[in-house]
Amino acid sequence: MKHLLSQLHKFQKNLRAGAVLLLDYDGTIVPIARRPELALLPDDTRKLLKALIGKFKLVIISGRALSSVKHLVRLRGIYYVGNHGFEINGPNVNIIKSEAKCTRPIISDICEKLREKVGKMKGVVLEDKGLTASVHYRLVERNKVGGFKKIFWSVVNPYVVSGKVRITEGKKVFEIRPNLNWDKGKAALWIMDVIDPKKKLIPVYVGDDQTDEDAFSALRDRGITVVVSARPRRSQAKFFLRDVDEVKAFLSKMAQMRD
Repeated sequence: MKHLLSQLHKFQKNLRAGAVLLLDYDGTIVPIARRPELALLPDDTRKLLKALIGKFKLVIISGRALSSVKHLVRLRGIYYVGNHGFEINGPNVNIIKSEAKCTRPIISDICEKLREKVGKMKGVVLEDKGLTASVHYRLVERNKVGGFKKIFWSVVNPYVVSGKVRITEGKKVFEIRPNLNWDKGKAALWIMDVIDPKKKLIPVYVGDDQTDEDAFSALRDRGITVVVSARPRRSQAKFFLRDVDEVKAFLSKMAQMRD
C-alpha cells in the first residue's frame, strides 16, 4: 500500500477531468472524539469542503444517522449518506432503504436490552440511530472492558445467530446493523450511478474504519481508495493517509487542481 500524497501527481490529469469525493466523517475529516457529540467539524475544514463543492462532486458517507451528519457538516449542494448507507440525501435524492425500515423494531429491542444491561456502566455510550445502533466503549476503564464485551455479546448474540443483525467492531465501538445485503460499498456504487451514470468521473473514497472496507472493495478497480491509518494495517484500500491532517492536505491539493 502506497502513501497517497507521494503518488498523487500520477493521477492529477485524470482527477482534473472530474472526480467524486466520498469522505467518511469520524476519523477521516474530524479526529475521533471521546464522545460522538464532541466530534465537531472545524471551521477551516468546512471552508475547505465548501471550496471543493464547485470543483468536484462531494459525498459525506458515515455510520452516523443522516440527521446527525447533516447537522455537523452543514453544507448545501452535496450528498449525504447516513447509517452505513441505509439513508441517502442530496440533490434530487432522498431515500431510506425500505428493508432497513422493517428492522427498526429489532434495533430498538436490542438497544432497550443493552440499556438495561450496560446502560449504567461508566463510560458506555449507546447510540440508537433508528436503522442501526452504535455502542461506544472508549471511556470504559481498561480493566472493565472484558466484562462489558461479555455482557454485550450475551445480549446481541441471539440476534446474530438468528440472522437478524450483524456486528462490526470498529475503534472502541460496536456497530449493530440489519443483516441486509447493503453497506457503504453498495451505497457508494449506488450514489456513483446517480451522480455519474456514464462513468466518466473517478471515485475517490477516503475512510478509516472497518465499515469502510466494503467501499474499498466495491470501488477498488474503479477509483482511488484510501484508508486513514497511522500504522500499517490490512485493508482493501490501495493507498493510505496517516491522519486527519493528511486528509486535509490531500483535499487542499484537490482544491488547487481545478483553480
